[in-house]
Amino acid sequence: MSVTFTVPLVPPSLNHYKTRFRNGNTVVTAESIAFKQSIAIYARGAAISAKTFSVSIKVVLPKGARGDVDNFPKLCLDGLADAGVFLNRKGKRVSDAYVRHLVVDLDSDSRPDEGRTVITVEALT
Repeated sequence: MSVTFTVPLVPPSLNHYKTRFRNGNTVVTAESIAFKQSIAIYARGAAISAKTFSVSIKVVLPKGARGDVDNFPKLCLDGLADAGVFLNRKGKRVSDAYVRHLVVDLDSDSRPDEGRTVITVEALT
């Protein structure tokens, strides 16, 4: 069982995920919140029930954009968990701690005018 959907945005870099204040407090940035909400919208209520999961993330960067492949998956996985895509066998939401296989593909060769993120979630066990 698997689900695939496309978010017509590029995830913010991990460097832009949270803001830390001098007093030690941290908050998730508006940019990150918007991307997580977009995952929920484009997932359209899809959910996978399993013991463990495999996630494939393909980030297509638009013209002029740059990014490190390791900066994109954290926000995507957190967004999937927040959207309720990961469910245990009893149908309860679980965190991305149950992801056992992760593939991240950074496509900077095609360079379309608009970036996008293609996400596939599969049940492993």
